[in-house]
Amino acid sequence: MKRIVSSIVALAALAACESVGAADSTKVPETPRAERSAADQALAAQGLAPAVSVIPQSGLQAQTLASNECGLFLWSKTQPDRLIFFQRAASGQARMIIANETIDAVQTANRGGIFGQFMTKQVFLTPSGQQVLVSFEPGEELQGGQRIDNGRLTITAEEGWRTVIPVLGVSACKP
Repeated sequence: MKRIVSSIVALAALAACESVGAADSTKVPETPRAERSAADQALAAQGLAPAVSVIPQSGLQAQTLASNECGLFLWSKTQPDRLIFFQRAASGQARMIIANETIDAVQTANRGGIFGQFMTKQVFLTPSGQQVLVSFEPGEELQGGQRIDNGRLTITAEEGWRTVIPVLGVSACKP
C-alpha cells in the first residue's frame, strides 16, 4: 500500500513539474539543421556528389492504345504500385518516370527472347544521359496479352550509380 501511495505522489509531482514548465514562455532556440549529412560532406571532400534518388514516388498518367496497337506496361513492385514505364510496340521509344519526372527515352538496344511484339531485354537512353535496362520474364498468357511477373528496370546514371527497381506488368493489344 505504501508503494502505491509513493507512486501516486511521484506521478503528481511529475504532473506539477510539467504544468510549471508549460507556463514558462521562454523558448529554447532550435539548433539549425546541418545542410548536408556527414556522408554527403565526406563525398564533397573527395570531389564527389551524393547519388540522386531515381526511384519514382509517383506514376505515369493513364496510357491509351489505338485500335490494333500493342503496348508494354510496367508497374513498380512497391506499396502502392505505380505505372512507371510504358512502351508502344515498334515505336523505338518509351515513356517512364525517373526521379518523379516523366521522360521519353530512346531505345538503343533490343535483345533477349521474343515476347509478343517486344523483346525481353531492352536498353533506353534518357535525354539526361541515363541508361535504362528493362528486363523481364514472360508470365501467363491473357486474352489479348501476357503477364510479366518478374522484371526489373536498372537505371544507370552517367556517374555509374545503378538503381534496380523490381517491376511487374503486362503486354496488351487493343483489338
